[in-house]
Amino acid sequence: MIPTNLTSEQIVLFLLAFVRITAMITSLPIFGSRNIPVHLKAGFSFLLAIILFPFVTLPSETDLSLSVPIFFYMITKEVFIGITIGFAGSLIFSAIQFGGRLIDQQMGFALVQLVDPFTDAASTVSGQFKMIIFSVIFLLINGHYFMLLAVQKSFDLIPLLGAKMPSGEVAHYLTSMVADIFVLGIRLAAPVFCVLVLTSISLGVVARTVPQINIFFVGLPLKIGLGIATLAIVLPALASVFRTMVHALVQDLWRLLMLMA
Repeated sequence: MIPTNLTSEQIVLFLLAFVRITAMITSLPIFGSRNIPVHLKAGFSFLLAIILFPFVTLPSETDLSLSVPIFFYMITKEVFIGITIGFAGSLIFSAIQFGGRLIDQQMGFALVQLVDPFTDAASTVSGQFKMIIFSVIFLLINGHYFMLLAVQKSFDLIPLLGAKMPSGEVAHYLTSMVADIFVLGIRLAAPVFCVLVLTSISLGVVARTVPQINIFFVGLPLKIGLGIATLAIVLPALASVFRTMVHALVQDLWRLLMLMA
């Protein structure tokens, strides 16, 4: 692709590819982190667009004589495709935050709010800790390569100017993925959550049998200590569960691309 030999049609197609890639990069986990400067995201998206543009295919009998309203409609469609895929890819980290919030509610850390550097949203202590740990694991198991592969495969399955938007099927599948956030969050929080719930029940029994004990003075540090100890013990097992979640996410992204093709 030599810039001096580009036609107006090729420039239009390149802009559409660049818009789709930019929407994906800004929505995907890790790549879309608010800690990454905007100009770096734009430069990386532009580089990917240059690399992938020679392999971009068009549907047969495509009319490139587009008017301005149709061109903006195509841009809107490409933005929708990119944001949809990026949103689906970021759901796994929402499940991690949800699981951490469940743990903090039992440990007494729910009132301590931190700013998540990935989403710039409020997060709890355990949620932030899990987010950092699982982000490192996500990079170690090449999760970012899967995200980049999803960007490339989107052009193979959903050609430019040829995307079909089965909104009903896509919306239903995205809804099921959002519902899975609660299931995955509970799975990640289950070991620590169960220990803390049993501890609360035990402290309630002690408070009824020995009313002289100040249960609030004893219970708060006990729950914090048990929660941290349990989290340290089960963290390797949670890492294995997270790997399974990442592989399931890859399958979900392929299924979503097929529905949007």
